[in-house]
Amino acid sequence: MVHLRPEGTFVRITVITTWFPTDVAPSRGSFVVRDTLAIARHAEVRLIHLVPPADDDGSRRLVHEGIDVLRIPMDPRRPDQVLRAARALKDAVRGADAVHSMAFSSLLPLALRRPDVPWIHTEHWSALTTPATLPRPAQLGLPVLRHLLSLPDRVTAVCDFLAAPIREVRAARPTAIVPCIVEPGEVVPRRDRRDGALRLVSTGGLIDRKDPLLAVDVLARLVERGVDAHLEWLGDGPLREDTIRRAVERGVSERLVLAGSVPSDEVRAALARADLFFGPTKADNFFVSAAEAIVAGRPVVLGATGGQGEYVQPKVGSLVPEQDVEAYADAVLEVDERTRDLGAQEIADTIGESFSTRTVAAGYRAQYELLLDGSGDLDAAHSAGTAETALSAGLPDAGAGRPVVDVIIACHTPDRPVGRAVASVLEGNGEQARVTVVCHNIEAAEIAAVLRPEHRDRVRLLEHRDAYRSASGPFNAGIRASGSEFVAILGSDDTLAPGAVSSWLEVQERTGAEFVVTRLALGSAAAGVPTPAARLWRHGLVDLVADRLSYRSAPLGLMRRSLLGSTGIELVEGATIGGDVAMVTRLMATWRTAYDRFGPAYVIGEDAGDRVTYVVRPMREQLGFFPDLLDAGWFAELSADARRSIGTKLLRIHVFGAVFYREDPSIWTPQERADLAAITAEVIDRAPGCLEPLSRADRRLVDACLDPEVLATELIAAAQDRRRHGRPATLIPREPRFVLDREAPLRFMAASLAVRHLPRLRAAISGR
Repeated sequence: MVHLRPEGTFVRITVITTWFPTDVAPSRGSFVVRDTLAIARHAEVRLIHLVPPADDDGSRRLVHEGIDVLRIPMDPRRPDQVLRAARALKDAVRGADAVHSMAFSSLLPLALRRPDVPWIHTEHWSALTTPATLPRPAQLGLPVLRHLLSLPDRVTAVCDFLAAPIREVRAARPTAIVPCIVEPGEVVPRRDRRDGALRLVSTGGLIDRKDPLLAVDVLARLVERGVDAHLEWLGDGPLREDTIRRAVERGVSERLVLAGSVPSDEVRAALARADLFFGPTKADNFFVSAAEAIVAGRPVVLGATGGQGEYVQPKVGSLVPEQDVEAYADAVLEVDERTRDLGAQEIADTIGESFSTRTVAAGYRAQYELLLDGSGDLDAAHSAGTAETALSAGLPDAGAGRPVVDVIIACHTPDRPVGRAVASVLEGNGEQARVTVVCHNIEAAEIAAVLRPEHRDRVRLLEHRDAYRSASGPFNAGIRASGSEFVAILGSDDTLAPGAVSSWLEVQERTGAEFVVTRLALGSAAAGVPTPAARLWRHGLVDLVADRLSYRSAPLGLMRRSLLGSTGIELVEGATIGGDVAMVTRLMATWRTAYDRFGPAYVIGEDAGDRVTYVVRPMREQLGFFPDLLDAGWFAELSADARRSIGTKLLRIHVFGAVFYREDPSIWTPQERADLAAITAEVIDRAPGCLEPLSRADRRLVDACLDPEVLATELIAAAQDRRRHGRPATLIPREPRFVLDREAPLRFMAASLAVRHLPRLRAAISGR
């Protein structure tokens, strides 16, 4: 076994893979080699290569780059050989603390004979995201084969794009992101462009999925437009002759270089002499070559299908959603024009250390901690004694290898208590969080001046300027500038209770959620806010309808950054109020959401006098965020129950609230009454059934909202009357059969009280 750090005691990991270099296939599974060496930084590693016949060079024991390797022959297409390998693995893994399988075909023998120790699997297979790349018989069998991914205790994928179909199979069982390794290195300055040429480079196989024929067509189109364009393609494959033939037909053969497969130093040299990386891929899970180009300081134009959208920032590249010559040609010229003045290091810094060996090693170390301490729904047979194993293995303290969370704070004036907000992150959550303060229409120096001196060097200050007073713009800017796996937003007059971020991460790791909803408190951590009115004792994965999630109107908690980037989910910029409602509702309605019900709270500050939420505005402005939700395509695709639940909340919280805070009859002009009626009717139309669970007092207010002829004094009285709680009119729906409806007052109020008080009750019971 390899022991790269003999000064300590390490967990013993046995890696099992069907992809690994041999003398017959020296480039096979290079990513497995890199990952294994990264794991070996913190663990004692040996590797079992289930070598297929086509790659078998006859060796059975060897050391490859310091990795102790045992080869066991196995043809994944032969059930008898898979069974034989399963029997051999029983003895081969003896003495391991954990098994780490890599590549889908390695699951086959482990499915027949499950390891007796905790089991983690790493997946890269592109067919999971693009089944059409498989032969037709394999496509038919894929839905059955995919369920093999439900067997390991934990699974890692290289990006969210690949994790999505894996999570569909694994449901609540943990699926985490550990990216491919793209090691930062020396960044060569961009070349002088005085020769007028545009030099493109691409790295990848000459295969249909990489679309080299389209690349040639784009090269020819650029030349037709008068551009002195050249393309150097590194890689080989079955389309080599077709690519050469296409270049001759298009008259660009002298502008195309097919260099074949080259070593890594020649790849770096090619990137150094290029102006732009061009990869018109039809689909990629991670697109390592594109990440390598950015790390080398070169802008990119890529196909949009794949995980590359999770790390390509708009400032350094473009993603093209269709395999169209004109679209790619336009993108190449546009990216080249707007990135001319970007330095190589500035481009490289958009990824930085995010995919380095050190980062990936820390990611795997964190997964082993969770695997060995029994977290993440491990089988009962594996949970006994594993905590002792983790401690004796010399792993770092819990949480040391977790992803760092970017906490984004937006601030438009030094008069806000932003220093307090920053301190709550750095002093109570700093082990897992870093802070970005987005200075909105103000110089960063003015905000820096009100931070505590000891915190200033630990805060990233970004300046953001727009024409709005809304915080949506700076929050979006901060999220886009983040390179972390997870982000969270924090109001400049709010705070995080100590340990909040760590608690969010624990919930995320346990549930695999993309969004973790935090517990809220008002003024102090003990003063619970009763939303969302989730099911009793519900702590973990939650459901939009069953747990009344739509009553949470702000995206407070942990959000997976790449999901926001790839889906375009963001705050509505310019919205003076409610710019977060559509965003948070969509997150909870369409992505796996968990609720950290008993964790440390996000504390809403009560000492800010200029919160825009509290300002009475014209009705069309006050409820101007409704169309962003009700007119959205994703809203129309929700279930009838989900739309009903959201509609009830919009009426109960936003419409009724807007009326309640307009106590002066003079506010209610004919235009305001007409707008109120139209908005109320729109909700009822888009969310059928939303009136059913409302109380009789609520329905009286709805009737007044819908009829502009009702006197303003009667409208105001109805809004006040529905708040006189405890009376039959506020408890019983107009149709009594809905009295026990989930959204009706009795169950809704009981759940709200539980949300407010259960955390304190639980703390008292546990003695905390």
